[in-house]
Amino acid sequence: MRKKDRPAPQVAGKNSHTSTHVWKPWMEVVLFTLFAGWMLVGMNSDYLFTVQERSLFLDNQVFFDEMMAVPAGILHWAGCYLTQFFYYPALGTSLLILIWLATYGVTLKAFQLNPTWSHLALIPITALLCSTIDLGYWIYQIKIPGYWFSESIAMLLVMSGVWLGRSLHGLWRYLWLGIWIAAGYPIMGWYALFGAVLTAIIYTLESEKGVTGLYRFMPLIYTIALIGIVPLLWYYHYNQIRLEDAWIYGFPKFENKDSISWVTTAPFLVMAVTCAALPFCPKWTNSLKGIQTILVRTVVLAGCALATWMANFDDYNYQSEMRMYRHTEEANWQKVLMEAREWKETPTRQMVILKNIALTNLGQMGNQMFHYDNGSKLPHKRDNIAIHLVHTAADLLYYQHGKLNFATRWAIENGVEYGFDVSILKILAKCSIVSGEFDAAQKYINLLKLTTFHRDEAEHLENFCHHPERIAQAAEFKNIKELYTHMDEDLDSDNGLCEMYLLHNFSNTMNVDSPLLQEMTLDYALISKNIQLFWPRFFQYATLHNGKDMPIHYQEAAYLYGNLEKSVQINNMPFDRKVVNRYLQFSNQTQAYIQRGLNDEQIAEIMKRNFGDTFWWFYFFCNNVESY
Repeated sequence: MRKKDRPAPQVAGKNSHTSTHVWKPWMEVVLFTLFAGWMLVGMNSDYLFTVQERSLFLDNQVFFDEMMAVPAGILHWAGCYLTQFFYYPALGTSLLILIWLATYGVTLKAFQLNPTWSHLALIPITALLCSTIDLGYWIYQIKIPGYWFSESIAMLLVMSGVWLGRSLHGLWRYLWLGIWIAAGYPIMGWYALFGAVLTAIIYTLESEKGVTGLYRFMPLIYTIALIGIVPLLWYYHYNQIRLEDAWIYGFPKFENKDSISWVTTAPFLVMAVTCAALPFCPKWTNSLKGIQTILVRTVVLAGCALATWMANFDDYNYQSEMRMYRHTEEANWQKVLMEAREWKETPTRQMVILKNIALTNLGQMGNQMFHYDNGSKLPHKRDNIAIHLVHTAADLLYYQHGKLNFATRWAIENGVEYGFDVSILKILAKCSIVSGEFDAAQKYINLLKLTTFHRDEAEHLENFCHHPERIAQAAEFKNIKELYTHMDEDLDSDNGLCEMYLLHNFSNTMNVDSPLLQEMTLDYALISKNIQLFWPRFFQYATLHNGKDMPIHYQEAAYLYGNLEKSVQINNMPFDRKVVNRYLQFSNQTQAYIQRGLNDEQIAEIMKRNFGDTFWWFYFFCNNVESY
């Protein structure tokens, strides 16, 4: 080959498509899939399981009709169905990622992004990933059915509509916009209007060379006119929406009577702004060359990763609460305590109560109650959402204490306010079984049998309706039945403070017929640190358990109270020598640190190392408990 015939060498940075030969869209697909899979399954599997427990899909016409009573009903119906698959977090995650990858591919086509700029299509699906894992405690108060899938399905439909609309020409484009808005609104609500605006922007940009003046903006003007009219017409069809919500119905909003969260809405705002900017990208990206494209890609990819990492609600107690709730619901007491032994920070009150429930069912409260952290930390939150035990776990906590009327009250109240879900139906069914209301139990069980993954559990509960004689001896009902039988079931007011009500109610209860209930009243007397409530329950416990060893924590409390107040003589009580010796060590060391001028916090931290497993440390140093 002659020298002049040789091709000129390519210089890096001179060709705008140089980076295309190095970077391919499939690389982004692989990276996103691995990253999203790790964020969802690797870091949030307990959260995803809780998601399906706090959601509901029923395979019947009534449920379908209820969903269809508002715009975007079919979207939410499909979202509720797919959310069930988080029963197996990896399965649900796989389905969700497939939807996102399909959205990514259609977005490339819809906005004609060449491989060099394919990373821009990652921004919308990254926003969807963020919206899935940033909810935090909104999971207990969200009012959007099927949220975890419905928003992603909507975006896939929007991008598909833009892609199809772009392939049309002439008057067909105007016909398509009319059909899309008129037929899409009942299917997608706000998303149909959003997709129409994106399509109209593309039509307007593509008419730049052939049309001038106002006619250039006719697609956009036409679309805006339809958006003003169509939702208004549909409003008269639906009777469950407000007129002011007609144009934004379906846009994810997080609000209750106390607060509005813009933090959890932010991903959807980012997604909307990005999609509105994508029609301008082909023209803008043509002006960038070589290293500039690499720099933009790096910034976009790093920004997506960082935004997702920051959006992830990875509070330890938040996840631990979910694991302990699940183990308690399954009566897996050893796993509850295993979780408690691995606490990495001060627990929330919900975690402490669930730990105590496990110890009670294993008969270990008197010996191990203070072997675990009994401190107090309010749930972590990013915004001004009000978090209360009555919303997160009150029905389960009351149920486990045999307070079935309270459990039923809060299950129904939360169901009416935020929507009935699998967790609520299970509590209602169990409460009805224990109280002997089998017709009511059968109604809840029949609903559970209409779900995809809870039919076996529903049939298990149904057996107790057919064989009531098995209830009292069944391990899952035995203690609850005993407490319910021997306890006052009047439904008074807890003022929305579940823990305070349980503490006051049990510590002030006296019972001689049920050893289980009597011991629980003694446990709550210890927790309340009330000497006057402790002594009668202590002596009653000793009478009911005559000849048996007195649990260590009860001895610790009796020895401390006997030394603090001389109203009860303890000299002749058979205390373990170990208890007496440890108390003397505790008292002497505490006095020594006080004389050295240390404050209460410093003393508490030092004494916790050797005496954190005693009632004495709890009595003096575990203060300012914050119920919520």
